[in-house]
Amino acid sequence: MSKRTYLILILLLVVVDIVAGFWYLAARIESSGDSRDLFDTRGDSTQVLDADTISELNVPDVFRMFARDTAFVSNYPAEKGGYRFTSVKHIKLRWPESVNGSDSLDALERALLGKMFSTSATSLSRAVAEELGKPTFNTSLSTGYHTVSKAPAVQATYSNVSTLLVFPVMTSMRLLVMQVERRSYNGIETTLAKSYVHYDRGMQRVLTRAEVFAADTDAKLLSAINAKIDILNRDKHLNLSHASQLPSEFMARRKGILFFFDKGILAGVKEDEVEVFVDYDDLRPLFTPLFQRLVADNGGYWDYKPITID
Repeated sequence: MSKRTYLILILLLVVVDIVAGFWYLAARIESSGDSRDLFDTRGDSTQVLDADTISELNVPDVFRMFARDTAFVSNYPAEKGGYRFTSVKHIKLRWPESVNGSDSLDALERALLGKMFSTSATSLSRAVAEELGKPTFNTSLSTGYHTVSKAPAVQATYSNVSTLLVFPVMTSMRLLVMQVERRSYNGIETTLAKSYVHYDRGMQRVLTRAEVFAADTDAKLLSAINAKIDILNRDKHLNLSHASQLPSEFMARRKGILFFFDKGILAGVKEDEVEVFVDYDDLRPLFTPLFQRLVADNGGYWDYKPITID
């Protein structure tokens, strides 16, 4: 084989890889419903994939939209001449139907249901029906109620509003991250709780916390988080407290891990929730060998747009 022929073959292989990359990217755009510029490299996601990250085993994930709402009103006012108690519940999901070409997602669905509901739900339809089947009123007294077709106006003290959202927040060649978000208003204040499920797209398995962080590394992980808090306080002129314990939730990103602290833990109770991002370079020694390999071999990161209640 001549040198010229050899160079032509290499060029053809590069072209094939580039075409495969754009096919995969276009399919991901179509499945996610986004319409981003293919050459827009702003933000945290790599949208044009490197040629050597393309694999025949990588197939864009498929999700279906699901939304349900219910509104309840108490039969009688809370007090004479006063407002009635109301309860409004929203559930909106971008639910996985196929991940990397596989529709056998029992483990992923169980993990999501476990984050969504406090009970050990085994069926999405059953759990949703149970969640929407009865109101949550801001009173411990038993009261009769009825459903209404239109959500009533929100009134302080008397209204209870809950919103449950589930959607993919990030995907890549090796890792899919799903977010479960619950926002609740109890008539006085609004609380927000976020939780995450990490799914190995190649191995088709849920990654537990113990499979991400190595055993006996909690103290070092806490030190890494507090070191980042010191940097935030210095560079952003914040006044965050050091974390005394690890948060229960974290989210893997392209360049590191985001740790989520509830309201009142790192800042005052009147402040918002706090997210602390720590680079992979600072966390790599604390990962399990499995997650170290996953991060090293990963690529093709993509951020999904979060869903909201319209």
